[in-house]
Amino acid sequence: MKRILLWTGVGLGTAAIVAVAILILFTCVFGNHTYSAPTCTEPGVCTRCGEIHSEPLGHTFSEATCTEPSVCLRCGERRGEPLGHVFLPAACTEPEICERCGERRGEPLGHDMTEANFQTPATCTRCGLVEGEPVPGALKDRAFTEMEVGVPLPYTTASYQDYDVDVTGTAEIVDYAVIDGDETFPAREGYEWHIATVRLVFSGEDAQKNGMQSAMTYGDYYIFDDQMSRTADEDGMRRFVCNYRGARVQCWQKTGPNEEADWFDHELRFTWREGVLVPKGYDGVLLILYHFRLAKDATRLFLPASAVLDENALVFRMK
Repeated sequence: MKRILLWTGVGLGTAAIVAVAILILFTCVFGNHTYSAPTCTEPGVCTRCGEIHSEPLGHTFSEATCTEPSVCLRCGERRGEPLGHVFLPAACTEPEICERCGERRGEPLGHDMTEANFQTPATCTRCGLVEGEPVPGALKDRAFTEMEVGVPLPYTTASYQDYDVDVTGTAEIVDYAVIDGDETFPAREGYEWHIATVRLVFSGEDAQKNGMQSAMTYGDYYIFDDQMSRTADEDGMRRFVCNYRGARVQCWQKTGPNEEADWFDHELRFTWREGVLVPKGYDGVLLILYHFRLAKDATRLFLPASAVLDENALVFRMK
C-alpha cells in the first residue's frame, strides 16, 4: 500500500512542474510579456496576449526637397509632392542655378560688352565687367598751358590799336562752378552748366597806350576738331557738339555780361562769366584763350581749337 502512494505523489509533482512551465512559456500569467517594438502607426504589443505596452511612435518626416516629397525617416512613408526647382536666372558666367539645391541648368549667358568710348572702357551691360581703358582723347598728347582756378598766368595777345603789337598781362580763372542754372544761364533737363569766371588784367605801358584785344574759343578734349557756331541765337547761345559715352550730343555755350571792363588803379580789367551747357557729368569742354593775331579780326573769333591750340594757348578744362 505505501508503494502505491509514493508513485502517485511523484506523478502529481511532475505534472505540476510541466503545467507551470507551459504557463511560463506560452502565457503571460506570471507577467512575462514579450512586447513587439512600436512603429510609426502601431503600438508596442505583447506577442502572446495582445496587451498594449506603448503608444505608436508617430511619423518623423524629413523636409521635402526639389525632387523628393517629405519621407518618414523610420518607415519610409511619403507625404505630399516634391517642391520643384526654383532656378535663378542665368548670369554671364553661370547657368541657371536652383536656389534650393544648387542644381545647374543650361549654359552661362556670356558677357555683352559695349565698345569703349571716351568716358568708359568696354563694359558688360549685364554684370558691369570692365575691360581695358577708355579711348584716349584727341588732346591727350597735345601741348598747351593748363589753367587752374585761382592761379593767374601770363597772357600775350594783340594791341587793340595795332594787331602786330603784343601786349602781355595775366589771365585767371577766379571761380568755377557746376550749377543747374540761374537767371543768366537757364536750366535744361538732363544738362548742367559749367561756369568759369574769367579775369584778364593788363597794366603795362603798351596796354595803357594801345589797349588790348583778347581772343577766346572752345574745344573738346575728346574730339578736338568740332567747331562751335560763330553766331549766337536770340538767347545768346552758341551750339556745339560733344561726344559723350559714344554718342554725339548737342551742347550750348553762353557768355555772361561783363562784371568789369575798364581801368582800375592803372589796371585794365575785364571780368565775366563763361558757361557751357553739357550733359550731366560731361568733362571734356576746353575754354581756350589765344593770341588775337591768329583770329585777325573779330568776325573770326571762335576758331576751331585745332587752329589755335599750341604751347602758348591758355586752356581751362571745364570739368
